[in-house]
Amino acid sequence: MKIRTLIKILLLITGGLCVLSTILQNPAIELYSKPMTVPLFFMLYWFNVKKVDTLFVIVLFLCFMGDIFLLTGIENGFRYVLLSYTLCYFILFYFLFKNHKPLDYGKIDLIYLGVFFIVWTIIVYEIYAVTNEAMGDIRPFGIVYIIILYFLLIGAVFQYVNIRSPKSLWFAIAVLNFIISDTCFALDKFYVPSLELKIINSIYQLLAVFFLVKFKISSANSLKIKTQQFV
Repeated sequence: MKIRTLIKILLLITGGLCVLSTILQNPAIELYSKPMTVPLFFMLYWFNVKKVDTLFVIVLFLCFMGDIFLLTGIENGFRYVLLSYTLCYFILFYFLFKNHKPLDYGKIDLIYLGVFFIVWTIIVYEIYAVTNEAMGDIRPFGIVYIIILYFLLIGAVFQYVNIRSPKSLWFAIAVLNFIISDTCFALDKFYVPSLELKIINSIYQLLAVFFLVKFKISSANSLKIKTQQFV
């Protein structure tokens, strides 16, 4: 069995335990299984690219710390969660700008992007409208967090339509999964507590990091191809 296949199997097991923890409403399972996913995601990345991107490792660490702050229930933990993921998303903006290419949209592209922009703006406003009052004293942090995610998905989608490369696709999917996860978490915490929302959050949170790893692997593969072309 290839090491990468083994890592994926272990990720399925640990990820399944995290989701099972949510279903059974037993945080202790996730508290012990979630830390295992971080080195596994790193190993999946490492065995594919054979090098370390410091910023990407920081992103993995920030995602892990955000989860730990929630699971341990420390005082003001939710503020630290927002801070961890805010820093994570700022780094994703760096990856977004790093992969920027000159804009080259056709008329159909502009129509699709226009529809996406309007729909996405309405969705974000509705999420804010139903969670705004319940945020209480963390509302300023919540608003900044929502704005960051709002522009991050716009950037990711606009970049994919412009480039249409595998790495831009994986990046857009990763950002979308982060947003689905965060939206379910916000709705569960500030609007309607729901086990279903907790389960969806747990699933998409893991998928977001997995697709982010796929993005970094695709980025490394693209660089290898370009290097070989010039040799």
